[in-house]
Amino acid sequence: MEHDQIKVLEVVPSLSRAAGVARFAYNMALYHDEQRIHYDFLHHAIINGKMMHEKTYDTDLTQRGSKVYTVNYAGASFTRFVKEVGAFFAQHGAEYDIVHCQMPNSAFCVLLDAKHAGVKHRILHSHLNNSSDQFLHRLRNAPLNAIGKMYATDRLACSEDAGKFLFGSKPFTVIRNGIPIEQFAYDTGINSGLRAEYGIPTDAPVIGCVGRMVKQKNYPFAVKVFAQFLRKRPDAKLVFIGDGTDRAELEQAIHNEGVTSSVLLLGVREDINRLYSMLDVFFMPSLYEGLPVSCVEAQASGLSCVYSTDVPHESDITQTGLFVDRTADISQWVTALEQAMNGGRLTSNPEVLSARGYSASANAEQLMRYYEQLMGAADE
Repeated sequence: MEHDQIKVLEVVPSLSRAAGVARFAYNMALYHDEQRIHYDFLHHAIINGKMMHEKTYDTDLTQRGSKVYTVNYAGASFTRFVKEVGAFFAQHGAEYDIVHCQMPNSAFCVLLDAKHAGVKHRILHSHLNNSSDQFLHRLRNAPLNAIGKMYATDRLACSEDAGKFLFGSKPFTVIRNGIPIEQFAYDTGINSGLRAEYGIPTDAPVIGCVGRMVKQKNYPFAVKVFAQFLRKRPDAKLVFIGDGTDRAELEQAIHNEGVTSSVLLLGVREDINRLYSMLDVFFMPSLYEGLPVSCVEAQASGLSCVYSTDVPHESDITQTGLFVDRTADISQWVTALEQAMNGGRLTSNPEVLSARGYSASANAEQLMRYYEQLMGAADE
């Protein structure tokens, strides 16, 4: 049975190029079929007309025909955020067949307002296996998450871990955080070009951390581990790709450990797919994760990965990663990094990722079919 185009509103925290959730939403839009699905976006990464992130997908998505709506950042004024979300749905809610909320702690108002606006299908999407790294935020998020779940008609998660965390024993569907795998292929030419640009010797070990500079990522700890690693390999470099609210704390840690000349802070980049070619090891000592997009990207580039045991084992799609407990002695972390370094490039990774369902085009198709099934079930 032929359907009209399905109109979907994606509600995300931001469209920052540094954020995994934004990258997922962008990839899904990139590979969608406009005749079947139309995507618009709503986010709160703006305060009084000033965008909170420098490099975003906002313009790119509007040029592709999506509308991008914003409300003021919840962290600046919670009541204003709630009021603006309410006003948005009162005005635009009726335009959408599906509201897909990818920020669980705002679902209490987003999905409730969507329900009031008559949106039948309200999806809640879990991207994390923990609600926040700050205890007070966790206290706040627990009731908000619980209320939000009451207004969800359907549930999605990026991994089994993330689904169980938010939905417990309720059924949910896993949609992988797929990426355009081919764009991340390792390239020796790019590697040598970038190393020349940053003055890094060809054979110097380069360890990379990719993601927002926030407490969750545990970057000051990464610096501590790196300082020990440097004793064994004085030519090593540590590269941070991303930015965030805890940048000053990270810079302080780099200064305190006396490793300033060996660390590169490259900020948020639009050519992140190329930068993986310069790295030898991907390092993620996070306090918690869902299934990080950067993990998938790193594996697509054939990198050996070292994770904390708080990163779900599902993230190790190619089953080549090393996991270390955060309470372990720093020497164990150093050993893991050395081991990863000796592993060399894993050239069969792209095929493995593709076979295990991590290509963005395959995931975008899966998500479109998921929406179509929701609408189809409603028509029967």
